[in-house]
Formats: sequence, structure tokens, C-alpha cells
Amino acid sequence: MQVSIDRANRERQLEATARTAIEQRVERKLTEAEWVAMRAKLVEFAAILRGWEQATPRPRRGKVEVLCQRDL
Repeated sequence: MQVSIDRANRERQLEATARTAIEQRVERKLTEAEWVAMRAKLVEFAAILRGWEQATPRPRRGKVEVLCQRDL
């Protein structure tokens, strides 16, 4: 039971973080309808990335991850 509560809390936290990041990028609060549409696009994008990662051979993954990291 505790695991499902922790997972639900984690999902809510991730969603709130994503929404905040997008709102900062567009410099305004999103309406609920805009957020629903954006969330659907993010979920679809994550599924594409997950599928791509599973189809990519292990040795190539590391190199791609390094290339995709943001310079700090």
C-alpha cells in the first residue's frame, strides 16, 4: 500500500515540476485545457523515447546520453 502512495506522490510531484517548467518557458500560467493537451504530448514524447531506448543497442546508448546532456 505504501509503495502505491509513494508512487502516486512521485507522479504528482513530477507532473507539477513539468508544468512549472513549461509555464516558466512560456512566461504565463497554462489553462487546464492547455495543460491537458501539453501533458498528452509529453506522455507521447516519453513513450517515443522509451521505445527508441529499448530499440537501441546497449553500446550506443551511453554515447547518445552523453551527447544529449546539457552543458553546465
